[in-house]
Amino acid sequence: MAGLPNEACGLLAMHGGRVVKAYPTGNSDASAVSYTVPVQEHYQALTDAESNGWRLGGVFHSHPRGSARMSSMDLERAVETDWVYLVVGLEGEPEIRAWSLGRHDVHEIDLSS
Repeated sequence: MAGLPNEACGLLAMHGGRVVKAYPTGNSDASAVSYTVPVQEHYQALTDAESNGWRLGGVFHSHPRGSARMSSMDLERAVETDWVYLVVGLEGEPEIRAWSLGRHDVHEIDLSS
């Protein structure tokens, strides 16, 4: 997987409540336990999304040695309560889970629909 041994990450464009495009980016942190989307790549994704009538509405990242749950660091650094947070867990059998944040809680999003 791209990014190994560090976390891989990127942004998600949304339209009508659905993901319409994923923007893989670098990880400024170069870390196996955290990620930061580089500012220039964030701006490029934002510009592309808006030029297509979409909005940036999510982020994805991997946990190379962990599960697809939001980590305590993920929760501390998450700032957009209306975004989708997609996490790819690579510990054991790979899995993908999605999360939304409320003011005081985290909810898993059903990806089967």
